[in-house]
Amino acid sequence: MNQNFVPATAGGSGRLPARRPELPESVELRPLPLAEDAPTESIARHYLRVALKRRWVILAAILACLTAALIYTVTTQRIYRAQTSIEISRDREEPTEGIAQGGARKRGFDQEFYATQYTLLQSRALAEMVARDLRLASNDAFLSNYEGGGDISGLSREARENLAVGRVLGGLEIQPVRGSSVVNIVYNSPNPAMAAQIANAVADNYIESNLARRFDATAYARRFLEDRLAQVRRRLEASERQAVASAERSRIINIPGASATPGAPAAEVSLIGTELSQLSGQLGEARAERIAAETAYRTSGGGATAPETLGNSAVNSLRAQRATLAADYAKQRSDFGPEYPAVIALGAEIRELDRQINAETSRASGSVAARYRQSVAAEQQLAARVEALKTGVLSQRRASIQYNIFQRDVDTNRALYDALLQRYKEIGIAGGVGTNNVSVVDRALPPGAPFEPNVPLNMAIGLLAGLLLGAGAALLLEQLEESALAPEDFQAKLGLPLLGTVPVLGKDVDPQTMLVDRKSPLSEAYVSVLTGLQFSTTHGMPSSLVFTSTQPGEGKSTSCAALAQSLARVGARVLLIDGDMRNPSVHKNFKMPNVAGLSNLLIGEEDYDRLFRPTEVPNLTVVTAGPIPPNPAELLASGAMDAVLVNLTQRFDHVLIDGPPILGLADAPLLARATEATVFIIEAGRTKPSQARLALRRLTAVGAPLAGAVLTKFDPKKAGYGYGYGYGYGYAYQYSYGR
Repeated sequence: MNQNFVPATAGGSGRLPARRPELPESVELRPLPLAEDAPTESIARHYLRVALKRRWVILAAILACLTAALIYTVTTQRIYRAQTSIEISRDREEPTEGIAQGGARKRGFDQEFYATQYTLLQSRALAEMVARDLRLASNDAFLSNYEGGGDISGLSREARENLAVGRVLGGLEIQPVRGSSVVNIVYNSPNPAMAAQIANAVADNYIESNLARRFDATAYARRFLEDRLAQVRRRLEASERQAVASAERSRIINIPGASATPGAPAAEVSLIGTELSQLSGQLGEARAERIAAETAYRTSGGGATAPETLGNSAVNSLRAQRATLAADYAKQRSDFGPEYPAVIALGAEIRELDRQINAETSRASGSVAARYRQSVAAEQQLAARVEALKTGVLSQRRASIQYNIFQRDVDTNRALYDALLQRYKEIGIAGGVGTNNVSVVDRALPPGAPFEPNVPLNMAIGLLAGLLLGAGAALLLEQLEESALAPEDFQAKLGLPLLGTVPVLGKDVDPQTMLVDRKSPLSEAYVSVLTGLQFSTTHGMPSSLVFTSTQPGEGKSTSCAALAQSLARVGARVLLIDGDMRNPSVHKNFKMPNVAGLSNLLIGEEDYDRLFRPTEVPNLTVVTAGPIPPNPAELLASGAMDAVLVNLTQRFDHVLIDGPPILGLADAPLLARATEATVFIIEAGRTKPSQARLALRRLTAVGAPLAGAVLTKFDPKKAGYGYGYGYGYGYAYQYSYGR
């Protein structure tokens, strides 16, 4: 209808005030915002619920995988595994240890060495040696005893050899034993005897090839050293001839010198240099002697007071005799006088002793001077000889430059020749010994049981794969069915208590018929919801409620009507209002005209009794939506709904409003804000949790108090729960839990 609606105002005669009804102070509303800290379902319980719900999917996946594993096990060709163990030593104690290897080798694990050996064990060259040794190219059973072997009768010789080598490489496995030098050579074959034979052949041929490589390397080294020795020998002879010719031209004479190191060859020194060294030492000694003689000569006054003179024994003896005679002479002269003959004789003896003393003293002082002169002469002669030798040495040095060049060539070539000769001898000794660093630890024996297929392992893998596949499929289906909210999911996912669940009905079942019968499961379910509503506030059942949902068709109209009838049956005066002024449905359910209703009240209609529609249910009155306004949200936002509810709650015990859906509309939040409590209707298996959370946020944003939620059209079997609604009254209603 295109009527002009005028919202009621607060003023004016006979008009109800446009305000939200005030509740008594003793009434405590329980708004329930979305609680992120709400207790959540445990992980174990969640996965157990999913497993119970999807048990047939999981069992089907397990059965399929076990069947596939069994088929694979039965149809797979039997493979036998043989194993030969060998030891590959990095170093082997042998008589030539440190000779052929040029000294002490680094011991311990060498990763590059062992990696090289593993590669050689799996090389095509070794496989070809095994194929030739066992004549596998001519063994038709070996070439064709494989699944998919095909016809080999028309193959050429070369093709058969390539096929045999491929078979050897295809079944060969190299398994190093961690932390040791032991390597397991494993071969897999449908023939147990052939598996052991090839495993042993691989080990034997590997040892032979290792010895052959060592021998070939030694022979090559010997040939190389022989060529190098001949070249170095020729260079050494030529350099020696050049050195000798240069020495003859320059008259360079060298003699062996003293060795600085015991056992080392003595170095050659120049003859003139040796002589110069000796004369230089003698010159130093002569110079020291001359200095000593000169010092003695000058400090003794020409030798008179020299130690040689003063210490002369003859002079000292004569002086002692003179002293004795002088004493006798003085005594007798004083006694007998100077003319006494004995005195005259003593005087003559004293004079003779004086002459002898002077003569002996002169001779001693003359020897000091003579020694001084002799030392000066010797020093001069040695200095002249040294100067002459210095000149000769300098001349020889200038002439020996080219000789030294030739001599260095001689020394270098001789050292190189000696090293090559020693190496040549060492390789000859090592090559003659012929030791090997590979030995067989255990030879392969024909296996008694097949290695593949492994029945327990295959079945275990099939079981595990089935569990994983089934669990993945169950979780995927659970994610795809995000809309399936379980009863205990409300508090965890929505932060909202569940007032009750309503079972799903069959296609041919009329909800109104089941609501009339108080013993039907549908009626009992709504009685349970009504019980939950009575505990939603501190004063019991709210006086005004609005029923809304996320989207249309979730059962809010049926739920609102069912609860209104349940309240009326217990004696309460109940008013049911169709609050969906965009798509009204209450008048259709109760089969009454929609001429006037809520829209009339919102524009200021004062005759309430004219708008009340009685029903067949005692104490239940209905107010339809009335004419559809152009914009219902404007009427609800004007505040007129608050005034209408104040009047209606005074006339009735409970006012229930069948509101519109929330998403995309402003009507439901406005109605929820005006009422005492809001009941949120969710259809099981349809409304997603994300949609429900968005709708609830819109309600909490306007401060709407939430009483709880009702889960409608719930099928407990699909959800994996054991809920039921059979109470043993003997009625057989045609509703279904399997839809």
